[in-house]
Amino acid sequence: MKTRRTFLKAGTALAGISTLLQADTDENQGLSIYIRGMVWNRQLPAPMNDWLIRLDAKADIPGGNTPPPVTPGVATMGDDFHDGVGLHVDIQTAALHGNQLTLTGVVTESKTASLTAQSVRIEGKLAGTSVQSLTVTIGSSTFNGAGLVVIAIIAILIR
Repeated sequence: MKTRRTFLKAGTALAGISTLLQADTDENQGLSIYIRGMVWNRQLPAPMNDWLIRLDAKADIPGGNTPPPVTPGVATMGDDFHDGVGLHVDIQTAALHGNQLTLTGVVTESKTASLTAQSVRIEGKLAGTSVQSLTVTIGSSTFNGAGLVVIAIIAILIR
C-alpha cells in the first residue's frame, strides 16, 4: 500500500511539473533539460550498425522574451565497446515546442577524426520523465532509441 501511495505522489508531482511547464511558457522563465538515453541503427553500414550510442546531454531553453544563452548546452556520446564513438558536442540551439524537443549542435571533439565538426541534431517527444522517439543525427547518420529526461524550471529575472 505504501508503494502505491508513493507512486501516486510521484505521478501527481510529474503532472504538476507538466502543468507548470505549460503555464510558464509565457513567463520570463526558462528550462534546464538533462537527457540520458541510448540510440542505435542496425541498418547503417559497418561499423556504425554495431554502435549502441549512450547519450548524456544538458541544455538550457529560454522562456518568454529571454534571449537564448550563448552556449545553450553540451552533450557527450559513447559506446562502452566501440571506442570510436566517443565524442563531445556543443549544443548551439535548444527549443521546446509543446512536447517536441530539438537540440542542434556540432561535434567539437571525437575519438574518430571524421566525426569532428559534424552537425548533430537531437530530437524527441517528452512524455513525463521519458523521451519517446529519441533521434540523434550525426552528420548524415541517424540513430533512434529512447531516453529519460529531467526538467528543471529556472527563473530568469529581467530588470
